[in-house]
Amino acid sequence: METREALTARIYNWLEIGFQQPSERLSELFYFDKRDSQFFSILVADYFHFDENYKVPENAVSSYSEDVLELLADRMKRIDANDKSIIALPRTSEKITLTQDVLNEKIESFLNLNTIDVNIATIWDIDEIGSVTINLVDSKKGLKRSKRWWKFWK
Repeated sequence: METREALTARIYNWLEIGFQQPSERLSELFYFDKRDSQFFSILVADYFHFDENYKVPENAVSSYSEDVLELLADRMKRIDANDKSIIALPRTSEKITLTQDVLNEKIESFLNLNTIDVNIATIWDIDEIGSVTINLVDSKKGLKRSKRWWKFWK
């Protein structure tokens, strides 16, 4: 079992990583969920686990457990709805590496402005490796679907 001090140190390390992400790099997005008092990130590839209604498509198999998929879909829906309880970590637009003092100042400012108490917060850890397999053959007809793979997200 992780001690509170170790978890707090891990939270600050996680925040440092999140804050140092360049604004043009969107492969992983970092957030804080005030409802659950939990820091989490979403990989852009995680969106491929769901259809436009945040359901796992019939022709897809996800490696995530049902619990992970349910929480992931809930958070994605809330992000899309601009839920005020989901707070995006600001990303640096600076081309230079932030000094530790400036980085610490930005983190403390973010925590204070959003009234986040790292002494009670957690980090959402997913022990599972996320992958999704999409069957492009219609099992009922044995034919390939007419939808092109590059239009999957439309």
